[in-house]
Amino acid sequence: MNERIRWIRNSLKSQNIQGMIISNPINIKYLTNIDAEGILLLTLRENIFITDDRYIEDVKRVLTIEDEIVITNIRELSLEDYENYFMFCENVGFEENYVTFAKYKEFMHKYKINELVETEGIIEKQRQIKDEGEISYIRKACEITDNCFTYMLNYIKKGMTEKQIANEIEKYFKENGASGTSFETIVASGANSAIPHATPSDRKIESR
Repeated sequence: MNERIRWIRNSLKSQNIQGMIISNPINIKYLTNIDAEGILLLTLRENIFITDDRYIEDVKRVLTIEDEIVITNIRELSLEDYENYFMFCENVGFEENYVTFAKYKEFMHKYKINELVETEGIIEKQRQIKDEGEISYIRKACEITDNCFTYMLNYIKKGMTEKQIANEIEKYFKENGASGTSFETIVASGANSAIPHATPSDRKIESR
């Protein structure tokens, strides 16, 4: 079993929680490195990732035997299968800061859970502690950002639009090692620069 899932399981046990439903894709990727639609169940006996035909082969390429995660096709599950996952669990955790009330009720009904309890951001708190691999990614991101800034100093010219500049920034990131941007690129000039989260527009860059 991978160390991150092992840690979460031990933490749940200390809170008298026998299982957990993990639906936040960011938390799923953190625990498993899976970047696909689906839901992760930590049951008494197994770790189960439920997805559909579109992602199964990709998920198989990501996971290793050491992860000890069972991949399940959602199209092959019956109502009884869902009800059996947490049959012997007194308490099952969920991500209270991510799950809507409608989804909460769906979980209760679908899995026939005895008690669905808050986990107090258990995964998010653990994510705050960075390992060496994560630190190296942060350093790489900073390096790409610094280099992009230097590049853009020579690229930006009078008459270019904010949208053109934003597109060039995103292009630079992807061509130089980034998988994407963390949030929408902000480019603002003139009066738009007074807007903290301005959306790039067709406004053209002017001389001072």
